[in-house]
Amino acid sequence: MTGAINNTPPDIKLIEGLIKEFMIASRNISIYPGEHPAVQKSMNQVLNVFNNIFELRPVITFAVGIDALIVDNYTLDKKNPAYKQFSQQLKGLNIAYITFSHGLSSDELYRFSRIIHTQAKDISQEDIPEIIGSYDLSHIGVGFVDYEVFSFQEGKTANQIPQNDLWELYIKGILTGTIKTEEVSEEIKEMPLDAFFNILSRLYKDSVDRAPSKKIIAIYIRKFFQRPLSNKEIKKFLSYISEMPPDLAEQFLSTVVETLSKDIPSASVALGDISADLVMELFEATISQKIAIPDNLKNLFNKLLHIDHEALGCMTVQGHCIVDDISLPLNVMDKLSNSKVKEAFADSFETSVSEKYQEEIKKIMEFGTPETVSIRLPDLKNEIDDDVIAKTFNRVILELMSSDIVSEKEYIQFIENLKEQTAQFLWTGQYKQILEIIKLLQLNIEKNRFSEITSDALRHYHTQEFFSTFLDSLKIMGRQARDEAWKLCEYFGDLFIPFLMDALINEDSQTFRSLLMSLIKQYGDLLVPEALNRLDDSRWFVKRNMLYLLSGCKKKEIIPYVKNYCHHENNKVSLEAVKCLLSLEDQYGLDIIRENLRSGSEEEIERGITLSGDYRVREVVHDLVQIIRRGGMSKTDVSQKIAVIQALGNIADPASLEAFREIIFSRSIPFLGGGREKLKEEIYRNLRNYPYEYIEDIVQAGLKSRNAYIKGESLRLSRMRTQ
Repeated sequence: MTGAINNTPPDIKLIEGLIKEFMIASRNISIYPGEHPAVQKSMNQVLNVFNNIFELRPVITFAVGIDALIVDNYTLDKKNPAYKQFSQQLKGLNIAYITFSHGLSSDELYRFSRIIHTQAKDISQEDIPEIIGSYDLSHIGVGFVDYEVFSFQEGKTANQIPQNDLWELYIKGILTGTIKTEEVSEEIKEMPLDAFFNILSRLYKDSVDRAPSKKIIAIYIRKFFQRPLSNKEIKKFLSYISEMPPDLAEQFLSTVVETLSKDIPSASVALGDISADLVMELFEATISQKIAIPDNLKNLFNKLLHIDHEALGCMTVQGHCIVDDISLPLNVMDKLSNSKVKEAFADSFETSVSEKYQEEIKKIMEFGTPETVSIRLPDLKNEIDDDVIAKTFNRVILELMSSDIVSEKEYIQFIENLKEQTAQFLWTGQYKQILEIIKLLQLNIEKNRFSEITSDALRHYHTQEFFSTFLDSLKIMGRQARDEAWKLCEYFGDLFIPFLMDALINEDSQTFRSLLMSLIKQYGDLLVPEALNRLDDSRWFVKRNMLYLLSGCKKKEIIPYVKNYCHHENNKVSLEAVKCLLSLEDQYGLDIIRENLRSGSEEEIERGITLSGDYRVREVVHDLVQIIRRGGMSKTDVSQKIAVIQALGNIADPASLEAFREIIFSRSIPFLGGGREKLKEEIYRNLRNYPYEYIEDIVQAGLKSRNAYIKGESLRLSRMRTQ
């Protein structure tokens, strides 16, 4: 849903830019420690945008919708993936709204971002409010909502709906005209009946402008009557109406009549399973409000009461009787033809049916109709689908070609048909069908069935022209049919690898390059000769890509080639070379990591730390521990030690725990300022991979901590032990 044009916030461009910068910052926060330059730069950019917004308004509040963000009753574009991702992330934390006010600091912004983007994944939903409340966020307000109230279960009452219920926000927006009704309808159709009645009644009694209320009632009623209803739902519906103020009840019932009369087929489906007594009750409630019933709705009930569907000889489709182009469930005919209902409605309906219309009904009743048939509409739809027809036609041709009943002339014609179908299958991504064609041709060659003609046809599927067309097809359809695409690539074997690599080297689209990489890597050791050959390419990105592909191979013969690039002038090339050696568990790769960790270069140390954690290199735990035990506590030192703790957490070697205990328990090490507390928090954040019996004393200490985050992490770890 989107806000009305005149409700667009004047600072909308700033707001849109803010979300974009926020999401960029979140990615950096999830990758790097807080003191990293990339994080600092991102947070400053977010804060700058906030300050620009605060020049126009002192406070800004983001409400969290179903899958959207709302500012000033204006909903940001739901098609924008950044907005949707952010709203779903907040919704997952049960956050209903966030308020940011003038005076917001960079530290507040970082702490809050850290909680929702990284820490939240390891914290239970129940603990989120307590964790957020434990931080000093004086310029950030967070409201929580229990989204479980939106589950569609029986027995939910208005008392269970919190004050900040987002459904109420939507309804208020429609009642006040600040939200477009036609676009909120897709949201509100899922709202439980009791919640809808209670919220609307409460708002109505609170003197919300009543003029637009009919709009929202129409939206909900239209959706409500779009499916078969149960007796229980109608009873509930009538019960709520009886408790409403008369004018609001009149709005509801007049909207029901209007809705049903506008779509008679849907009305017949909606009322198909309703008892005659309840239909009577609905009718009487409507009449009591002096609401006129349109003729077409009267005619529907007249047919239900007076036409014998067996005498009419109506056609039956999936349990429905087709009467004058209206699909009526058969049990409707039976339920509404009893004498009680006839007597109640006879006077009302008799006068509404003209003599001419009765003559038409009489002719239909006298007409000889075919026997009742049963048709499965989904099957019928499937049978006329273009792709299904093409596949069926292809299967018929393949069956004929595998038989001995076709002539040479017919066989040649079938080959031509297959070529045409192959082109169609390529551009629709039906690679499985192409593989079946190829296998059939191979089988016919083995069986000496028109072998010369068949061999010539099979060669077409191994030409450069076919491979180029296949690659063009992969660019468009490869992601949607990835598994089938790989099966066809696998059939061609190493013959197709050079074509894939050429395409990879020359492709500009990152998305397609990613697909090509994934397809090539599945070849495993088959790709080695081609990749080694291309390592001599002068372009650095080609070398990097080949080393990346080789990292998935198991052949030890590639190690000497890869070693040559571990000290390449381009860092991206050298990094991939080291990764490749680590994937092969080669000692030279371990030596490079130790070399990085012991160097004086901050960049090399950072790379060594990252590789140690990513590849869980136990052999360098001692070197990592030495970095933690260094005395420096500058921002750079703390940032580096946090990265080391993360790496050790991934490795989860018990040998690292003693260094952790020194930070947590010892007071002799000169940790100054807030650096020690940050390290302690990072340790508790990275204990999950260790066996509990090795960390029990650390957890018990954390349970007694006055630091809310450490206490929360310790609770989570202790709960995991009992699960």
